[in-house]
Amino acid sequence: MIETSEEHRGHAPSRVLEVCDLRVHLAHEERELEAVAGVSFHVDAGETLALVGESGAGKSVTALSIMRLVRAGGHTAAVRTSGHLRFRNEAGETADLLTLDDEAMRAVRGRSIAMIFQEPMTSLNPVLRVGDQIAEGIVAHDRIGWRAASVRALEMLELVGIPDPRARQRAFPHELSGGMRQRVMIAIALACRPRLLIADEPTTALDVTIQGQVLDLIRRLQSELRMAVLFITHDLGVVAQMADRVAVMYAGRIVEEAPVEAFFESPAHPYSAGLLRSMPNPDPRRPAQALQPIRGTVPSLDQVPPGCAFQPRCDRAAGEDCTQRRPVLEPFGERRAVRCWRPHPVFTTGTGK
Repeated sequence: MIETSEEHRGHAPSRVLEVCDLRVHLAHEERELEAVAGVSFHVDAGETLALVGESGAGKSVTALSIMRLVRAGGHTAAVRTSGHLRFRNEAGETADLLTLDDEAMRAVRGRSIAMIFQEPMTSLNPVLRVGDQIAEGIVAHDRIGWRAASVRALEMLELVGIPDPRARQRAFPHELSGGMRQRVMIAIALACRPRLLIADEPTTALDVTIQGQVLDLIRRLQSELRMAVLFITHDLGVVAQMADRVAVMYAGRIVEEAPVEAFFESPAHPYSAGLLRSMPNPDPRRPAQALQPIRGTVPSLDQVPPGCAFQPRCDRAAGEDCTQRRPVLEPFGERRAVRCWRPHPVFTTGTGK
């Protein structure tokens, strides 16, 4: 159901997506496992929120749940999703995505909310020309003819910087390089000028040069369209380039949220600090230091320990609080929140101590 209030009649609020207590239970070998355990965050117009963490943290399941693409069926599938996914569209109308019927959600998906998937070669249809794959979404959502949609598809290929776009429009995915395929995925996602873009590891398979070009392209188009962007990655170097705010995810939960500068200057959660110690320092003004990997691995869904999920890997864990009591995400300093019994101290201004 669409909600319209007085606030939408003047200047529309900047909040585009508000995720509230999202929980996703998966069926696996006749059991239910909680893959996303009460996740809450928001993304505003023109803002980039980076959702970071190791593989298995629940980032992609969260993204697919927002798109309503995690469904029952198959070996591992969603059997129960709860919470609220409040999305404000271009007209300033707000809807809870979890309550929309399938037809209403199809009208949102690809039009108002679009997603760039991790691997374009498996996301693109191998038997359709790339120009047709861009055009079919335009025809479906904007209700225009195929000829006009093909013209706009060509414009999108030009916009994302593909050389000789007219020839590439008739190419099949296997005839393009990895970087070009990723640009095609971006063209498909942006063809209907979405209000929210979800980018799930969009540069993982690309070399450094192409990665930089793709990130520049997303930033430029975000500025032009004033999109909200949810950027999912495990690469903190990309986070430093792209994000306004950072939400760190571990074992299906948000464990820290902070402005990007404060996050890199003084991480509060021991997991966040461990992630930063395990990557090269991108700041050339600081001396190089030996990398310190985090011991252990992210627990599987059926082996999440009681208490703090990170405590078996944590150097600061101590006492029954860490081993027996599950911490909650609480405000911590200025514009920050942390889920930890023994967080690293930070100044309330968000600068390091």
